[in-house]
Amino acid sequence: NAGDIVVIVAIGIYGLYSCVLRLRPGMAPLSFLAVTISIGAILLIPFTIAEYLLGARLTPLTWPAAAAIGYVSVFPSIIAYLGFNRGVQLIGANRAGPFLHLVPLFGAALAIVFLGERPGLHHLIGAVLIVGGVLLASRQSPAAVGNRVAAERSLR
Repeated sequence: NAGDIVVIVAIGIYGLYSCVLRLRPGMAPLSFLAVTISIGAILLIPFTIAEYLLGARLTPLTWPAAAAIGYVSVFPSIIAYLGFNRGVQLIGANRAGPFLHLVPLFGAALAIVFLGERPGLHHLIGAVLIVGGVLLASRQSPAAVGNRVAAERSLR
């Protein structure tokens, strides 16, 4: 399925983004986000032109569509990126990365709450696997905990 390939490529690119995030220049987080969004918008211009030439047109803007665009523009596009970038800065990409897998869990939960999706056994199994995987991947080894405790004691 072409959509699956696009998702796999997107996850790879996001993983690369997370890894090189530590190399970002020393600038304000909002400025960095503005530059990132601007580069993304510029890179989308050829695809926008291609779709337009193939006959794709925007439908008239309605209030619900405008509200959805506003929501997506603020929460996932700005606030979530600022939070993720800060998390990577504080704990590193290796420890922040597993939390990316919570996105489909929240997507399913929102679909159940707002779109009337009927919860099924597959939702429960997926949620258990996702939460279990995130907990397993984010737990620290006993040696790391011991090193952190020793470092905190030496600061006192």
